[in-house]
Amino acid sequence: MSRVWPGCPRAFGDLLVFCTGADSRAVGPQDRHRFVTAGALMLLTAGLATYAGATVAGMGLHRSALGALPFGLFYATVIFFLDRSVLLSARPYRYGPDGSVRVGRAGPATVMRIFIAVCAAVLVGETLLLRIFAPSIAPRVTQIRQEDLGRVLRGWDANQLGEQRVLRDDLAARQHALDGAHALVTGKTAEVNCQLTGGDGCLSGEGPVYRIKLGELGAATTAVTTATGQRDAAQARLDAFDQSRDTRRAHFRDQQTATVDAADDLLIREKAFWRLTAADRSVLLWRTVLTLLLLGIDLGPLMFKRTLEQTELRRRERLVQWQGETTDEVDALQIGQTARRRGELAQALAEGAADRYGQYVRRRDEIGTSLRVAADLADADVGREQIRIDRDSRIRDLRVRYRVPDPAPAPDPADRSAPS
Repeated sequence: MSRVWPGCPRAFGDLLVFCTGADSRAVGPQDRHRFVTAGALMLLTAGLATYAGATVAGMGLHRSALGALPFGLFYATVIFFLDRSVLLSARPYRYGPDGSVRVGRAGPATVMRIFIAVCAAVLVGETLLLRIFAPSIAPRVTQIRQEDLGRVLRGWDANQLGEQRVLRDDLAARQHALDGAHALVTGKTAEVNCQLTGGDGCLSGEGPVYRIKLGELGAATTAVTTATGQRDAAQARLDAFDQSRDTRRAHFRDQQTATVDAADDLLIREKAFWRLTAADRSVLLWRTVLTLLLLGIDLGPLMFKRTLEQTELRRRERLVQWQGETTDEVDALQIGQTARRRGELAQALAEGAADRYGQYVRRRDEIGTSLRVAADLADADVGREQIRIDRDSRIRDLRVRYRVPDPAPAPDPADRSAPS
């Protein structure tokens, strides 16, 4: 075979590696067998899923395994791509409680896959065991059907007893009304005879009282006739009900028997299987062992994931992913630090500008105040000088007018202090 198709094993191995989500060109020779094994497990799991889905759908929908094959293929496709997504995603690095870097835990896809595997193992195991123990389950299915039929018939009988009780109560009421009508006729007959023949408290002869009593007797006779008809109708209804009850019960039993016999669904067989399990503990052992076996087969790719985590390709992918995450984190921290520093610098510049503007305002006020004080002092000096000039001018005018000689000039302090 290898001579006819020399590249067939290599191509098939590349296909199995592709099933795991890896590139066959990136997988090293020392790790290739691990990815090939994982791909083979995925294909075997998909095949098991195809059979499981087709079997469960066939039993539930009353179809053949070939007719339910599309359901099995759909379920196998879902399982295959779930396994591929789990194997394709490498567990990333995470910081530990002590600050060290370690491999993280499984993600939500792995948890979902485990949940589906558990459910599938239970369903497939139950389906296979229902087929294996079908001869032992059949008598119990018949027993359950008989119990269901008996329960339905007991309900029907209770309903019929209630209807019969109503009819009997109606007949008793009609009979009581008829007895009362007969008693009334007897009393009115005695009163009419008393009025006709005469007696204690009665007027003899066909007088007005007689005619009144005779009318009351006719009304009582009519009431007896009506009550008799009602009693006879109630008795006829009761007799017809009793006569047709057995026929109606047989017809109802036939309908319910057909309905119960047609109920050959997965639920009734599962109920019978539980009774067989309760009666025979070895069946429980078979159920447990087969369920665990199917669960182990279904979880084969997931259990092999730890082996793939140790390959060079997965370590390289995990390292690249960690490098990208840390790079993004460093960039984010750097951007945050820069923005925070800019904010601090902006706040410092704003505070410095506010201080400088305050100093400028204070300096401007001080200079303005100094200028105003200097101007005021200069104005005062000019005023004093004008007053002095005016005073000297007046003194000269007075001296000229009154011919007062000028005072002798005061000796110069410098001349007085000089040596003779």
